[in-house]
Amino acid sequence: MENRWLFIINPVSADGKGGIKWKSIHEAFLNEGFDPIVWMSDYNGHIEVLMEKACAEGYRKIASYGGDGSLNAAVNGLMTQKSCAPDEVLLAHYPSGTGNDWTRFFKVPDNPKAWVATINKGLEIKHDLGIIDLIKNGKPAKHYFANIAGVAYESQCAVLITEARKTANLFQGKLFYDYIVFKGLLSFEVPELTLKYNDVIRTEKIFNLSVAICRHNGGGMLPAPFADPTDGLFDVTVFENMPKWMVIKDYPKLRAGTIFKNPKITSFRTSKIEIERTDKPDFIEADGEFVGMGPATFSIQKQALRFVIGEVPETKVFPF
Repeated sequence: MENRWLFIINPVSADGKGGIKWKSIHEAFLNEGFDPIVWMSDYNGHIEVLMEKACAEGYRKIASYGGDGSLNAAVNGLMTQKSCAPDEVLLAHYPSGTGNDWTRFFKVPDNPKAWVATINKGLEIKHDLGIIDLIKNGKPAKHYFANIAGVAYESQCAVLITEARKTANLFQGKLFYDYIVFKGLLSFEVPELTLKYNDVIRTEKIFNLSVAICRHNGGGMLPAPFADPTDGLFDVTVFENMPKWMVIKDYPKLRAGTIFKNPKITSFRTSKIEIERTDKPDFIEADGEFVGMGPATFSIQKQALRFVIGEVPETKVFPF
């Protein structure tokens, strides 16, 4: 197999705009002397199939093109294929989605010339992998993630995002996520959750809970501003039961990374957490996508993935 990058394209990223942009991006790549092999994804779930096919055919440099959901699909395809060890494959991602939170964290550019320069620079990171044991289509299943997963309000927003993408939507980027956050507040009922982690068992009403490898989600929110994607630990941020007016008031802090000024928002680190809703199964989201139902167990595999990135994130001291 020749040593060329394989690109797996999601043409419907950013509500179809990603596919429209790809032609000009590809031409810009060629002008920079970067000539990838290109495969197109044709349906939901196809990225995973193409990843399996790519590994079986010997490709070991694979880039996804799309949003955070496309990257999530590529990671899941890599982890479920049987042709090679996952860390034999070098991954990259070109951001062409709505949120682009994983690339935001690693300063991966969305300019073709700058992106090619990033690839040529070859800055590589060994990246942690999140594993969720949950219920999918009524059966036990596994789902993998590389950024942030969550339950409660976060997972309800993922369901609303899925529904919104089926309709014409005027909002893009940060405005799209702001719209979803405030729309979801109207009908949300705070669930009671049981959490098991680090020999702790606690049952309480929790507005939102984020299980983070990296720091950003929701188009630039910072629910885990101290997360380190190489330390083999989740940063779990718990938003205790709070009135909706407080959520609205402190929303700017979530985008500024100063949410812990609110005493009802706390964080801890763990390599495993079990989460179960008291009254009924709850939605589970990962990297902005609805992926299944609880109860769920989140565990982490340290430095299981290899990525080309723009910059190594600054290490911040965990304050808790």
